[in-house]
Amino acid sequence: MTMRPLYISPVGRGGVDFGIQNIARSVRAAGLRPELLRLPELYNFLPMLIPRALPPGWWRGFDILQGRSRVAFSLRSAGLPVVTTVHHLTTDPELQPYSSFAQRLFYRLVESRYDGLSIANADAVVCVSRFTQRQVEATYGRADSLIIFDGIDTDIFVPTPGLVRRDDGLPPSDARIRLLFVGNRTRRKGFDLLPRIMDQLPADYVLYYTGGFQGRETTPPHPRMVPIGSPDRAGLVAAYQSCDILLFPSRLEGFGIAPAEALACGRPVVTTNASALPEVVDHGENGLLVTRDDVAGYAEAVRALGEDAALRRRFGEHGRAKVVRCFGYDQLGNGFRALYERLLAERSVRKG
Repeated sequence: MTMRPLYISPVGRGGVDFGIQNIARSVRAAGLRPELLRLPELYNFLPMLIPRALPPGWWRGFDILQGRSRVAFSLRSAGLPVVTTVHHLTTDPELQPYSSFAQRLFYRLVESRYDGLSIANADAVVCVSRFTQRQVEATYGRADSLIIFDGIDTDIFVPTPGLVRRDDGLPPSDARIRLLFVGNRTRRKGFDLLPRIMDQLPADYVLYYTGGFQGRETTPPHPRMVPIGSPDRAGLVAAYQSCDILLFPSRLEGFGIAPAEALACGRPVVTTNASALPEVVDHGENGLLVTRDDVAGYAEAVRALGEDAALRRRFGEHGRAKVVRCFGYDQLGNGFRALYERLLAERSVRKG
C-alpha cells in the first residue's frame, strides 16, 4: 500500500507556507499519497487546539503526521510517528534587533516553547539547512536532526531559452537594468534597505518588489521602486525570468527560497553573507554575498552584475545547475520518503 503522510499547516505569511506545499508536491512525485490540511491562521498561535478542531479519528488512514515546529507537538496524541520541520528559529539573537517589542515577546514567551516541545517530542526533526541544524542543537540540544533542504520545482522555475530576459512578466519600464525583490516588506527581509540601495544605483536601474503577505499596498518608498503585488506561482516565474538580478538583502534566512527560485530561473542573486544564504548562493559563482546592512556593498555588487551581461549569464548558468543538483524536488521528495520508511520500519520493530 502506498504511504500516506498527512501535513497539518495553518495558513502562514511567508516562505514556510511555500515550504510545506513544496514538500507535498515533491513526495507525491516520489510515489507517495500525501494530503495537506490547511487550517485558519489562528492555529499558528494556539496549536494545542488543533486536535480539537479536527473530526474524531482524523488521523485514521494515514501513516505519518508532519508539521512545522510551531505546531507539530500538538499532533502527538494521534499515536502515529510525528515529523517536525524547522525552517528557522525566531530565538536567534541576530534576529532580535530587527523585531518589534511585541514580536520579541511572542518569540521568547510563546513560539520558543512551541518549537522546544516539537523538537523534543518529534520522532524525527528535519532542518532545511546546516545553519538551522546548528541552531536546533545549540538552542534545544537535539543533535540527531537531519537536513533535507527546501526544494524548488525545477520543472516550473526554469530559465528562458538562452537565458534571454523576457519583458512581459513585469510592468513596462524604460530602465536598462531590472532588479527584483521577492519577500515580505519586513526588516528581517531587509526591505528597509532597498530605498537606500536604489539611491546609490544609476538612474536607469529599476527595482520591482512583491507585496508579500503582510500589510496593505502603500506608496512606493522610492521613485524607482515598483510594486507588483503578490503574484501566483506562474506570475512569480515570469517575474524572475523578466528581471536581470534578484536583490535580496535579507538579514536572516533559515534557507532562502527566493534566491533558490531565482537561481533556478537562471538569474544571479545579490544577497547577504549571513545565516543560511551562503549555502544557497555561492559567492563569485552564481551571485555576490554582502555583509549584512552594508548598503554601499549591496549597491556595488548590483552594479558589478548590472554592468556585465556576460557575468550575469555565467552566474545564471551556474545557479541553475546548482539548484537542479542540490535543491530540486528529487532530493526533497526522496529524502522524506527515505525518512518515513525508516520511521515506519522502526515502529514495526517496536510493535514486534
